[in-house]
Amino acid sequence: MMDHSDEWKSLWPISSVHSPPLLLPQTTITATIGPLLFTPQTHHHIFTLPSTPTQIPPYPSLTPSRFLHKSSSSILPSTATSVSPQLLSSVSSNPEQLLAHNCLQLLRCPGTDSTLAFFPTGPNSDRVGFVVLSVEDSRLTVVGDYGETEVSGLKDGLVHRIVKISVSPLADYGYGSGENFDSIIIGYLLVSTTNSVHYYNIRIRMEHSGNITPRLELVDHKSFKSSVLVHACWSPHIPEESLVLLDNGDLYLFDLDSFSGPTMPSQRLTGKKVKVLWEEYVGVEKGSWLSCDFSWHPRIFVVVRSSSVFLVDARSETYIIIPLLKHSTEDATNDRFLVFSVVGPDRFYFTLASNHMLFLCDIRKPMMPVLRWAHNVANPSYIFVSSLSELRSLCEDDTYKWASEAGYGILLGSFWNCEYSLFCYGPPGPDSSTFYAWGLPSDLSLGTHECRCGSCLVKEDFSKDQLPVWINWQQKKDFVLGFGILDEEISSQLFEPDNFGGFAVITLTASGNLELQRYHASWDYSQTSEKCHVDQSFDLEDYVLFETGEEGYKFRKVFQYLKLDWLDGYLNSDLNRILSINLYKNSDNDVPRNASFSQEFHECVCKNLKEYSSGGAHVSINIIDLFKDVYLPTSIHEIALRSVWANLPKKVLRLAFSTYSDLPNVPAKLKNIPFEFLEVPCEQPSLPPFFFRVPSSRSGKWSEKHKPSDHLVGPITPIPFLMAYHKTLMLKADNRPADSEINLECDKVTRVANEVIGSDSQSFNDHTVSLADDNEDALHSSNNLQHFSSYKTRATMDGSDFEDEKHRNILFRVGQKDEKEIFDSGCLLQFKFKEQNTSFGEKEKKFYKIYKRQFSDFKQKFDRYQAYLTESNIASKSSFLI
Repeated sequence: MMDHSDEWKSLWPISSVHSPPLLLPQTTITATIGPLLFTPQTHHHIFTLPSTPTQIPPYPSLTPSRFLHKSSSSILPSTATSVSPQLLSSVSSNPEQLLAHNCLQLLRCPGTDSTLAFFPTGPNSDRVGFVVLSVEDSRLTVVGDYGETEVSGLKDGLVHRIVKISVSPLADYGYGSGENFDSIIIGYLLVSTTNSVHYYNIRIRMEHSGNITPRLELVDHKSFKSSVLVHACWSPHIPEESLVLLDNGDLYLFDLDSFSGPTMPSQRLTGKKVKVLWEEYVGVEKGSWLSCDFSWHPRIFVVVRSSSVFLVDARSETYIIIPLLKHSTEDATNDRFLVFSVVGPDRFYFTLASNHMLFLCDIRKPMMPVLRWAHNVANPSYIFVSSLSELRSLCEDDTYKWASEAGYGILLGSFWNCEYSLFCYGPPGPDSSTFYAWGLPSDLSLGTHECRCGSCLVKEDFSKDQLPVWINWQQKKDFVLGFGILDEEISSQLFEPDNFGGFAVITLTASGNLELQRYHASWDYSQTSEKCHVDQSFDLEDYVLFETGEEGYKFRKVFQYLKLDWLDGYLNSDLNRILSINLYKNSDNDVPRNASFSQEFHECVCKNLKEYSSGGAHVSINIIDLFKDVYLPTSIHEIALRSVWANLPKKVLRLAFSTYSDLPNVPAKLKNIPFEFLEVPCEQPSLPPFFFRVPSSRSGKWSEKHKPSDHLVGPITPIPFLMAYHKTLMLKADNRPADSEINLECDKVTRVANEVIGSDSQSFNDHTVSLADDNEDALHSSNNLQHFSSYKTRATMDGSDFEDEKHRNILFRVGQKDEKEIFDSGCLLQFKFKEQNTSFGEKEKKFYKIYKRQFSDFKQKFDRYQAYLTESNIASKSSFLI
């Protein structure tokens, strides 16, 4: 226990401030603690799995937001922008979360020289596989289902991907003379998925030859249909008990000893719910549940959120909750707890790591960490605490024996990022109970054939940077998915003792290799194996970590390439320069003369243009003339586009419209690519953009029986290109992008709209429209002289309102005067009468008013329509601004 007078010392993080009070001096470490750096000494390949141990869904660096999210503020938010964050937030598609846990678990078979290694396997990582590691002639061998070629395990897979596996060993069993050779249970296996836990008995049977035959026996499973499983762990006090934490904070305690399983098939594993009321302690606090574990008593638990830690005392019917630690966000607002582990053997201490800090805490001293370090591990997802005696076993020199027995090592790392750091701590001397940090954190390499010298690290970073942006470097590296430390008795049969001791570790790599690696304690990293330095390879090869399907691609691969230089020029506001260069290269080709300019083009397009006196560059079109074409709700941007179209000369416009027969010949390699342009509605007296156009049912795949129509289609050329081409023909020297010119045109339309809609001194910005006044009196009142009104739509992007006014401001026509316009009121369709001399007198107006009043009453009494107005934030008295 730490004295109260020393509590202030823990406020200074190790490796973050100069000379922190709880950092043991190097002279003391050299004299009494011993070496704390661990470097790989020997490496052996022992087994290759027939298939990769785990596979993850493809997760390229080019995330969906790169393709779906609109980078330009001038484009309205669409469905794609709302879908993008949902795709990114999918937990199942994030490999960093899928590989957060140790994929390899070791269990020593009591009374033998064998160890069982468990790991997930199968195409979807939904099966449990295992092999037997045995020592024969000072050599570690692997035995699977069929000798040394197959992996033992369960034939039937689980419904979901395995997230974590853990083992719980039972008491030691010996095999003496006269022992029967029936199978016995040596431990339990817990397999957890995202919403279920599965419990297995681990049985072994000793053969007469001395070999063992293991098998897994399903006890039962428990599914959580309405919640996601966050964490599950075994009890160190009672091997048959386990604790499960769900994402809603519910705790369940399962006891396999009270479950008779095979003898009572009707009995189900239910578990006891620990009824903890979190509202008082969590409330509206942001964060999520992270982990749980047993403390020093079988009914005292430590439960962790991403922002706080709690002690739950369930020894009585009235549960006691004690806050142990709260995360302070004063210095790092985005910092949160990520990984957690209880420290044995007394389990009074626990370790906790956030994005930037590592804490060692004592449950007997809440809210005051014993030690804290600043770490540089990117997104740590795994933490493991071991006694220093296990890390420095097989030691010839007893000088530092007391330090090995009193010290601990915290391994913090990330399997996905291949980063691991070791933090050592313990008392400063044999007679002290205060914990000090034993030196600064050190790097630990779990990978095989890796050299951690500065030169090799720089070369590795350069090799990662050379990869294309859409490829993860993890796909090119055989990194470690899990590991387990062999106990001292097994290690002593494989390796000779050395000066300061070390440990042997079994690693499981992404390529499916089981490797044996020996680490030894040293004073510096200069003792790194020269063989690893020479064998270090930077030619990153492909490994099958990502799912590629069980079968190869059976069809012929055809690659078709499109030139996107025009699109690139537009996106970089460089279209004018690219167009000028191409026109100079093709100066002998008169593109306008060869373009389609048929009689139908004259009859249709020019019919729409002559009403606006389109004369090209020499005649200016009044924007107010374009307002007579506004029947439907139209945005400022759409009116501005029509103004741009009306001011283009005919020799430029003919590049925008054509027929299928007059389109340029499509290259043979692109003939099978569908392409289609919509027909120009010649009966609609308006300029682009056109509304209510019907696409063809054949797209661009025409045949002899189904030939393309002869109707005029278009626009086949984007308006920015036409504007740049017009400017080039007029020899204008400015390089103003087309979007900037359209924005200027939008400003002109806005000014004209304010003049058209406003009356007297009243500005259009103050004009209001009442939805409650939707009746015939409001439309035909003699006092209502405005022909146009407007409203402002609401759009959101990333939770904030979209501020692009030229798309949000919508104009529409009100106060109809012509009897033909009356039928268009409140309707998206425009009525056209076949007979031009249709009579619409007072009698017809009377009936129209009656129908109009009935329709207004219907809308006011229609509950769903009113609910729509409420949900759409449309009030009865709404201000519509430009």
